[in-house]
Amino acid sequence: MRLPEPVWSIPISIAVGALLTMYPLPTVLSYGRPEWLTLLVIFWILNHPSRVGVWTAFFVGLLLDLLMNNTLGVYALSMSVVAYLARLSIRQARILSLPKTGFLVFTLVGLGLAIRFLVYSLVGQSNLHWQYWLPALTSACFWPFILIALQRWRRSC
Repeated sequence: MRLPEPVWSIPISIAVGALLTMYPLPTVLSYGRPEWLTLLVIFWILNHPSRVGVWTAFFVGLLLDLLMNNTLGVYALSMSVVAYLARLSIRQARILSLPKTGFLVFTLVGLGLAIRFLVYSLVGQSNLHWQYWLPALTSACFWPFILIALQRWRRSC
């Protein structure tokens, strides 16, 4: 059975991810905020690569740069690299179990954080502490919920 094309589900999920990213949290919880938009881009690349790719990730990264008032292009670069690597691992991710896919997401989000840290270090804005890497762990923990919820939502559209 062929699933319907997710025409509206992709932009709606990106908008919800942007809202979750901007939602204010207490300082203690904000260090561990999952990378919602990165998770969504990874999901859509793995599940619908004909609609979402590196260019989509680049524009979502630019949107995130504007929303978070960051140096323009930092999130765009990291999201593009993460999207490219996710695109390379589509075949492997489809046969992996859920915990192994979670480890793949942990690696991809951690790589995105490392790229952002490198760029911020080059421009003199780095402030590294152990909490900087928490979003990779929390994103991997939230991955099964995102995966199941979006697969169900995609099937119902």
